[in-house]
Amino acid sequence: MYETKIALRSLIYRKTQYISLFLVCMFGVAVSLCSIAVSNGMMRSLNQKAKIYYGGDFALMCSVNDDGLVIYNYKESLEVIKNALPKDAVVSPRFDFDARYSSFYFEGVQALQNVIKGVNFDNEKELISSLKFVDGGIYEMAHSNGVLISFPIAKMLGVHVGDEITFQFKTIDDYINTIPVIVKGIFQDSSVFGMYTSYMDFEFLRNAYGRQEDFMNRICVNFPERKISEKELHKFYDSLSSVLNFYPWVDDKDDYIDSTSAFTKETWGFIPLSANLNDVSIMQLAMEAVITFIVSILTIIIIVGIGSTYRVLIMKRITEIGIYMAVGMKKISIIRTLLFESLLLLISGCIGGIILTGMLCSFISVFDFSFIPSFDMFLEKGNLCPRLDVLKSMIVIVAVIFTTLLAVLYSTLKSIKIMPVQALAVTE
Repeated sequence: MYETKIALRSLIYRKTQYISLFLVCMFGVAVSLCSIAVSNGMMRSLNQKAKIYYGGDFALMCSVNDDGLVIYNYKESLEVIKNALPKDAVVSPRFDFDARYSSFYFEGVQALQNVIKGVNFDNEKELISSLKFVDGGIYEMAHSNGVLISFPIAKMLGVHVGDEITFQFKTIDDYINTIPVIVKGIFQDSSVFGMYTSYMDFEFLRNAYGRQEDFMNRICVNFPERKISEKELHKFYDSLSSVLNFYPWVDDKDDYIDSTSAFTKETWGFIPLSANLNDVSIMQLAMEAVITFIVSILTIIIIVGIGSTYRVLIMKRITEIGIYMAVGMKKISIIRTLLFESLLLLISGCIGGIILTGMLCSFISVFDFSFIPSFDMFLEKGNLCPRLDVLKSMIVIVAVIFTTLLAVLYSTLKSIKIMPVQALAVTE
């Protein structure tokens, strides 16, 4: 108990000496945790963008022979799939239209497209509404000839919500067709998931393309109220495999698509969101490597800075240590006193760092970064939204405290080897 009192008194009396160590710990921890939070928020935003683009937590595709991805009598398949999944699953048909040979026209100006997403807006209202709309929205999109387009495309065409534009495309019979569509919403997204992507009512798009009423080319499943783990995805796959013929689990959707020509019977593919993001995962790994490097460097700076400074401070207190030993204080008690002193300093610095992290994250989230080209994939409604990763943050804090205490322990062990008479003879 007396060791605690001595450590507290020492911190209070020597507060001017320890303030620099406190600041090093606080700012180092704050920058580390803020970097982790920003990175985590960016990847969460990217996954949310991907969920909108791909339709949810996983998609189901079907193929037989070499007919491509086709789902006939999709309403029957919908019922079978719904019965095999939990009640909170939003199961919705989609028609993904390859729009690489399609364009929007307005007053002689052309804007190319990459893909048109045919969406059931009644089912996917919550998912699609999470887009950042700069004008309009998803209202009255269901069962209409409305279209949602990205802000860069709207700016290119010079259109606003309510304008009628011409959609030119190739039908299933390879004929060029044109239909009028009404701009219902303009969303802010210049990323690979949004700039050349537009959204229409799935029935309207399917009929315009010339497909029959019972056709879809994918069924999307989303869980809007909770995050789905890898273990749960495998559980859903097993449940669906018991009622439909499924291709083996894939981590890359191309593994399934490249095998469709060999199917002799109707074969379904279970495509989790991660299987669509293999190209993006390289970017994610690179980002995590950079953040890990930054955090590691900051952690080393904290350890070296506090450890080396503490060593100097302990050497300056060699006379004090000699007095402790002269009055009968055991070496283990001296070690505990100095370690507890440094532990209090580190804990207070980490707490200050956590508070400063919250302030920094709140400050960063105020600014709109949507003006940066292609940065939209990391933004939520135009802003960076840092998300604290509790596990990674705890690892950083524990690493800082533990390794710094080891450095302090090393300095302390060296200082207490001196005899009390020699320690009392030392003058600063």
